[in-house]
Amino acid sequence: MFGAPHSQHAGFPTTHWTLIHAVQGGSTDEAARAMEQLCKGYWYPIYAFLRRSGHAAHDAEDLTQAFFHRLITENALVMAQQGSGKLRSWLLGVLKHLLSDHFRHLGTQKRGGGVTHVSFDELAAEERYALESQTESDPDALFTHVWSQALLAGVREKLREAYEAAGRREIFDLLLPYLMWDREPPSCREIAKKIGASELATRILIHRLGVKFRTLLKEEVARTVLTPEDIPGELAWLQGVLAAK
Repeated sequence: MFGAPHSQHAGFPTTHWTLIHAVQGGSTDEAARAMEQLCKGYWYPIYAFLRRSGHAAHDAEDLTQAFFHRLITENALVMAQQGSGKLRSWLLGVLKHLLSDHFRHLGTQKRGGGVTHVSFDELAAEERYALESQTESDPDALFTHVWSQALLAGVREKLREAYEAAGRREIFDLLLPYLMWDREPPSCREIAKKIGASELATRILIHRLGVKFRTLLKEEVARTVLTPEDIPGELAWLQGVLAAK
């Protein structure tokens, strides 16, 4: 993997900022791999923001492509280091700057003209967007919601993979409702019956799952900020976003 972007925090995990470094300053292969990871992780919040901003589906596709192209062609990393250090805020800033230049830079081009293609499923993007609540008209608020939900979904998937590797996928699936914060989970007694364990043993399983989830969540949040000192504030922000839903 690529080197950490801040040597004064040598123990800090490799972050998504490192991918930005690789996209802009790495070898061709490193840049390609980094761009693929960035696109995989962040294309949908970008697309959802564009759609909620009033852009048609095909225009949102083109602008999403143009957004990732801008990450390659501009010295955006310097802008990032001068900003708040939060990846979500920086990406949204780059996107809004792109939109302000949209007609000047893209108005005379054909779809996709002059823009490096990055891989994302346009059909799946629109199907996914169709499921978003239409009561929220603010693109920034939708971006925030989608970002937070995608972050949580990624943590759940990592935890699912860990349980599956340990041969405990069925246990994870039964306990998963306790990680879905938007609805009430079933009773511990109900889960205990399905597992075939006592309620006490089931409560211990739920507690351990929660501890593992919070640990992974902290690690994932750490990948989206510049320094360890930023982690508590970003976790508090995430908690506030989820509590508001």
